[in-house]
Amino acid sequence: MTSSETFHVVTTELVVGAFSVAGLSFTLCLLVHFGVLKQPSWKTMLDNVAHFTLAFGLAATPFAILSGLSSSPGEGMNSPILVNKMFLSMTGFGFALGCLIGRLRLGNKVWSNTKSTAVHASAGLAACGSMLLTASAGGTFTRGESLLDLFNLPYEHVLLFPVFVSLTALLLGTAMLAIGWRRMKSISSIH
Repeated sequence: MTSSETFHVVTTELVVGAFSVAGLSFTLCLLVHFGVLKQPSWKTMLDNVAHFTLAFGLAATPFAILSGLSSSPGEGMNSPILVNKMFLSMTGFGFALGCLIGRLRLGNKVWSNTKSTAVHASAGLAACGSMLLTASAGGTFTRGESLLDLFNLPYEHVLLFPVFVSLTALLLGTAMLAIGWRRMKSISSIH
């Protein structure tokens, strides 16, 4: 039987690898779209790779989170680094899910103009960045070092909000989700 620590390492590497490839693909999509990279024939391939690897990383994320919680020493969330890892991974999960839902609902139209391209690619890159920061925090927690140590990121400090701020953010997020969903339904029903 595989230990939860080993399973966590495997799932974490799957998540980090998938999100890294997705981030590179989203970056190349932007460069092709804005004409910096003169390879218009790559658009479809990069779009497919970006979204497939994002979906794969998204599917592996819950396994990495759950195995990480079960393999952490102590009673669970007893370290500020672990709390930050949870916040960052959930943020990345949300960005990735939003990016994939947008792509599924709108299809290739997400790349049709500069504004939608910038928003869509930014959401994909934000998901990738959040997951890579999560991995960096994990390296700091387990080994005391990470690749991003040169930036002196404050993993030991947790930003906690009062309950009313958290409830306001939750209501605002839910309202934005409902408005976005309604607008996407109206866009797809017009065409």
